[in-house]
Amino acid sequence: MSRAYRLSFGILAACLLATQVTAGKIYRWVDEEGNVHLSDRVPTEHARSARSELSESGRELERTQAAKTAEEIARERELEKLRAEQQRLIELQQAKDQVLLRTFRTEDDLLMARNGKLTAIDSNIQVIRGNIRRMKDHLAEMQESAASMERQGQRLSENLIQDIENTRTQLRDSYTAIIQKEQEKEAIRNKAAKDLARFRSLRNLQEENTDPRFDQERTVSLLDTVVVCRDARDCDLAWIKVEEYVRQHTTTRLQMLSDSIIMSAAPLKDEDISLTASRIRYKDRPGAELFMDLQCKSSPRGDEYCRSEPVEKIRTGFRDYLAGSNRAQSAN
Repeated sequence: MSRAYRLSFGILAACLLATQVTAGKIYRWVDEEGNVHLSDRVPTEHARSARSELSESGRELERTQAAKTAEEIARERELEKLRAEQQRLIELQQAKDQVLLRTFRTEDDLLMARNGKLTAIDSNIQVIRGNIRRMKDHLAEMQESAASMERQGQRLSENLIQDIENTRTQLRDSYTAIIQKEQEKEAIRNKAAKDLARFRSLRNLQEENTDPRFDQERTVSLLDTVVVCRDARDCDLAWIKVEEYVRQHTTTRLQMLSDSIIMSAAPLKDEDISLTASRIRYKDRPGAELFMDLQCKSSPRGDEYCRSEPVEKIRTGFRDYLAGSNRAQSAN
């Protein structure tokens, strides 16, 4: 405030006080246009404006803030909610940190816990794959029996037809279960990585001084052969490519061919490759997950062959082959 302005204001206040000897209070406020007002009462139209109560000498005795608008009140309430939620998240993180530090003393503890969970899931997957192998053999026997009856002109029994359909359904469900198990493994890896980063932060540990086993690359996952298609048309086009790929690379005869599963027979020789592709439709939205599983003979030489470079190229090539249609995308 300039000296001239203060002088003018003081003269104005003195004049007003001189003419209003009986005035009990003097109020000062500024209107929307920036004009300064002095009066012993505040007009109704300025009742919500910020104002000061002055003494007879012009000294400010009390200041009243401007009344808040409905929008300002709403913003303050929203800010209070955000601050409360922020505090809740802080307390939640602090509780998680305490659990993390109580549960694990070292990074090696984290590593062992993660690997234990992954091993348990891998065991479950192996059980499922063993069941799949038995179901494939059983399905082959039933289909051979059905073919023999048809050649002899015999009518297939309802029980045989139902058993074949039930086995196909169980196979589809088994492959769906494998995908779910692999997704669980990914979730475990991701959570363990986050826990490790937080553990290091809380313990003030340097990453280069920690166990390198925890940061090793992710092992091969069956999810690497999962491809997502967006709607029925895209899935139908991609499914044509799936059938082409299975026919090109399987070494056993096709045992099942439908709009939801393509399966070749179980491997008989050490160099056999059995392929099964599933079209797992989403229940809550259009589209599906296209999943290919590769199996070799369960024998030492078969297991070794399954880990060979040519077989690995068949696994990794599935996603690239479907991507060539420009209709599907990888799941991760």
